[in-house]
Amino acid sequence: MHACILLPLLRFFLVWFSDTVKFLVLSASHGEGHNTAARNVCDAILSESPCAEVFVMDLFGIALPRLNHWIQRCYSLAINQFTFLWKIAFLAFDREGTVEAVLPLFRLVKHELNRQIEALSPNIIISTYPLYSFLIRRVRKHSEAARVPFVTIVTDSTIVNSVWYRYQSDAFVVADGPTARALLSRGVALEKIHVLGFPVSLDFENIVPLPQSAPPPWKILFLPSTRVAHSLRVARLLLALPDVYLTILSGKHPHVAETVRARLNSERLKIFGWTKQVPQLLASHHLFIGKAGGAITQEAIAAQCPVVVSHFVPGQEEGNIRLIEGAKIGTLATGSVANVGNAVVRAFSEDAVLWKFWKKNIVKVGYPSASRRIAKLLLKMAVFYPHPYDLHFHYAPPSCPQGLQSSCCALVAQTG
Repeated sequence: MHACILLPLLRFFLVWFSDTVKFLVLSASHGEGHNTAARNVCDAILSESPCAEVFVMDLFGIALPRLNHWIQRCYSLAINQFTFLWKIAFLAFDREGTVEAVLPLFRLVKHELNRQIEALSPNIIISTYPLYSFLIRRVRKHSEAARVPFVTIVTDSTIVNSVWYRYQSDAFVVADGPTARALLSRGVALEKIHVLGFPVSLDFENIVPLPQSAPPPWKILFLPSTRVAHSLRVARLLLALPDVYLTILSGKHPHVAETVRARLNSERLKIFGWTKQVPQLLASHHLFIGKAGGAITQEAIAAQCPVVVSHFVPGQEEGNIRLIEGAKIGTLATGSVANVGNAVVRAFSEDAVLWKFWKKNIVKVGYPSASRRIAKLLLKMAVFYPHPYDLHFHYAPPSCPQGLQSSCCALVAQTG
């Protein structure tokens, strides 16, 4: 009895206070959410345990640089220009057998995964990209070093493609209660699901969101799509509204910002390119308008900034729309520029009663400390596994269904 208690405690002290605990975080550059989650988890682990070694890797970029670059271009083209094709692909991957059929194409990725595991001997492996669970299953058959805890951080919300959970992980970290219910309904064991929020930047812990009483002028943060003409029409319409100050965050689409800057001249317009001030910008604005992407949607929620969805990718981002509408923290305004304008007018009319309603609700579902909570879980699993005493947090997010309360780094990724 004493040995059962002392053994994991001894292991805890040996690993926690040594410099040997290693974390291998696997990601992929197919969309923003996977890499964002990986980086933020890395930062949080190092914040909680500075002596830890964290390796973040995009093995697809390392093992198959040319093919990976081609996949990235096709993915970008599909989600921006041919969304119906991406919806077909999303549904196809959801069916058992599709991923399994294409796995031979990623044989070199499996070999690279095995090589990195043998070289690093990590205490725990974390994945923010679903295909790694298929590969780790095969590597574990002949690698003793791979038989360590494997944790999947699900970056999708509410509507979850089955590729995330078809091959079991030792734990699944999900952003919210609806996502947990989705996994539970598809057969994932209750004790493996941890509702801890989406891993946003640690900077969100220190921001001060606008209060519900924040008066006009109404400050709107707009993340435009790649369609320049559409983005220009949205910006022009928003600036035509009274008491509206507009901030455009062009990100990886500087050509959009350049066009808007050249065509619109207003003292109520600010334009940012690539910036690390996203947490502060979201927190200081009344409303976010843009794509229903996994990372930016969760960041807006963490900053308590209600969301108006102006465009989305069918399939994976439909879950974010369901989350926004279900939690009553924003609205869908796709289809035309007029719909975006009407949504803003409704939000701020009659003393902003609708916006205040969204603001009141978003406070209940935002988890600015999600990355830290996830890091604590990973540290516990790295130390205690397979003796997971005290593995679950006594923490239940407001949207978590009853029974689902939880009972930088060495960046090696190289993308072509």
